[in-house]
Amino acid sequence: MKNFLHKALVIFSLIFSGSLLVSYSASFINPEKFCLPAFWGLAYPYLLAANFLFVIYWVFRRRWSFLIPLIVIFVGYKPLSNFIQLNNSGAKVKTESDLTLLTYNVRAFDKYQWTKDPKTPEKILQLLKEKQAGVICFQEFRYTKSGNISLRNLKNNSACKYSYIGEKKNDVAIFSQYPIVKKGEIKFSNDNRCNAIFADIKIKGKIYRIYNLHLESNRMGGKNYAFINKKEFKADEQELEEIKDISFRLKHAFKQRANQAKIIRKHISQSPHPVIVCGDFNDTAHSYSYQTIKGDFIDCFREHGSGIGTTYSGDFPSFRIDFIFHDKNSKCNYYKRIKKKYSDHFPIYVELELSKE
Repeated sequence: MKNFLHKALVIFSLIFSGSLLVSYSASFINPEKFCLPAFWGLAYPYLLAANFLFVIYWVFRRRWSFLIPLIVIFVGYKPLSNFIQLNNSGAKVKTESDLTLLTYNVRAFDKYQWTKDPKTPEKILQLLKEKQAGVICFQEFRYTKSGNISLRNLKNNSACKYSYIGEKKNDVAIFSQYPIVKKGEIKFSNDNRCNAIFADIKIKGKIYRIYNLHLESNRMGGKNYAFINKKEFKADEQELEEIKDISFRLKHAFKQRANQAKIIRKHISQSPHPVIVCGDFNDTAHSYSYQTIKGDFIDCFREHGSGIGTTYSGDFPSFRIDFIFHDKNSKCNYYKRIKKKYSDHFPIYVELELSKE
């Protein structure tokens, strides 16, 4: 019996190590051509945890088998550093920053009172007032003609005189304390619900291009989330249909985001100015869309982030899906995930020393 159990654990260890290796491929295999690795990429945190447990188990059992999951983990050093950082997130580099930037998916300022707190819009405004960021990038943005979330009130609370708002309902918006000298929208196909915009902002006599992205969501409904949160599974026909439905939604979203990422990357490559990219990618740092857009940019989380840095507080995927990138000639002096649950996303605040080239 012991021998059978040992063999079974060896097989499971190899399966999880192999699955972790497959998850690494998700960042460079286009889901439009082959979608399966994207699912493994989404499962990366769980596969990583399983391999760590096998390392501990085999070390405890004094078996050389621990080397297999350990080597696989070290092979994926880069994905690991995208997932977790051990920096002191409260420490600021003692250098004068050129730009403070905040990116935030505000979920329409809690339009349908998901938080069950009628004061949520006021609390978001207070947060903006406290941070006084030089540039604010909103996703799922809306405004009213009067009241708390009127354009006038938003500008007064954020001290941002300039703004550019995308054309779609619940869209993306860029607010700035600095003049916007040029702006534009990146067009996707008509069946895309999300959007991307850019604004050329003049800071201290130099122009920088800010991209604000909101990539395709997984389009999950309440029924899907109810199934994901179930504590018991019967594996009957109805549940299999639910799994198929969720898988189809994820597959469709992976492909849409991959296409959007390529369009955005092409647009970025033609920018005449230094670039900063931020927004809600609806995908993790182990995805093709993340890697395509990031390219040789630097992820601010890797410079000054701490821990896992989860930015999505909803049911799925509860990972880091909001990002801020800058070019290699700029530098992030401070990174902070603001853990205020006024939306299903946490805002990210950074302080940047910008490229002078």
